[in-house]
Parts: sequence; structure tokens; C-alpha cells
Amino acid sequence: MIWRTIAALSALWWVLIIAPAAVAARLLADAGPSLAKGWVLGIWIGGYVAQFLVFLAISRRSSHPVLLGWFVAAIVPWAADWTAPVSPWWLVVWALVVVAYVTWLVPAVARMDRLRARGVAGIGVVLEVIRPMFNAVVNKDRARRVLRVRVQTPHPTPAYEARLIATFTLGEIPEPGDRIAVRVDRDRPSLLEMIEDEPVQRAVSLPDDLAPQVAERLRRLTTMRDRGDLTDAEFASARRRLFED
Repeated sequence: MIWRTIAALSALWWVLIIAPAAVAARLLADAGPSLAKGWVLGIWIGGYVAQFLVFLAISRRSSHPVLLGWFVAAIVPWAADWTAPVSPWWLVVWALVVVAYVTWLVPAVARMDRLRARGVAGIGVVLEVIRPMFNAVVNKDRARRVLRVRVQTPHPTPAYEARLIATFTLGEIPEPGDRIAVRVDRDRPSLLEMIEDEPVQRAVSLPDDLAPQVAERLRRLTTMRDRGDLTDAEFASARRRLFED
């Protein structure tokens, strides 16, 4: 189960955030800033790099988005380092912040483990693609989107609406009416994920005789729209002109 690995890495991550701050604060208290400065800086930098690498391992193994965790990994270690010499209570505060995040993350990953082990396959018909306020591009060619879908499962239960968060290659983000393969938790139907190995079934397919240069221009327009360079209205206008030319 992935959640056990995440839990073990999270415990190590917590230690690598808190221990350098505690050790450095002790050195400053015993030897003073002038004598301990070099050691303190080395401990701070080494601890920051080490905890960041551990969280990188967590993010790569986690089946749940860890966007908030990246903020914690970037900010909390420095906050702990600089405030621990002022008062040990600050170290307690930052330790609790990390514990709170891990307490949320590990059960979330455990739920995804259960979903992948015992979930049932279904079909999600895309009703709406919800654009984020800030375009969530994961890397140069993939972006995260929230989809409102109507879920249909093999069980004799009526179709229902749910929200699905998934990551897509730019230019391949589903459109309303498209059908995607999903995995649904039997006990919590609102918990679902997209089955990435299954292709998106497009509601409107492109003509087979579409000229290669037109198909390439359409692909570029779609990628620009998905990246946020074009609004939906600008994309629709450019697409209409493309097929009129």
C-alpha cells in the first residue's frame, strides 16, 4: 500500500524539518551567534535540501495532489529555523503545522489506495470543464483541471453528478460531452478518479480527411487554450476561422 510508504517518508520529512532548527537553536544558545554562525548556516541549508528531497519523493509516490505540501516544504523549514532561536514554542507551532498536513495527506492517500484496489469501473460524461482562477500547469505540457461529470456505473443505481480532479496533457483536455473512463469507490461514490490508460472518447470527432496543416494548427490552438494563452471565446473564434479558410 502506498499510504504506508507515504507515512514513513512523512515521519522522516518531519524530523528533517524540525531537527535542524532545534539543533541550530541549541548551538546558538550555547556558543553564541559569532562562534556558531558557520555551523548553523550549514545545518540550516543541509536540513532544507534534505527535507525538500524527501518531500519530492513523497510527491512522486503520492496518489493525491500535494500542492499544499509544496508550500509547506518551501516555507515552514525556514520559518522554523529563524523562529526557533527566539522561542522554542515557535518550533512547536511549526511541528504541529507539518503534523496537521501529514494527518490530512496520509488518510487521503489511503482512500486512493482503497479506491484503486476495490473500485469499480464506470463512465464519466463531461458536463463542464472548470477553469481554475490561476491556470494550474503542472509542468510545460500537463495541466490540472476540475471536471463536473455525470457518472454511470454497471450497478443498478441511477447516474449522478460528481467532480473529478485530473491531470491532462495540454491539447487533450476533455470537452463537454466527451466520455472518460473512471474508477469509483463502492462505498463513497463521490470519490473517483480517471483511469489514465483509457483514451478519452470524443463527443465530436475531427473529419478523417482533415488536412495535416489544419490539424496541426488546431492542435496548437487547443494547447494555447488549455495553457491559458487563449480564452474560450478567442479559441472558438480562431477555430471557426480555421475551418472557414
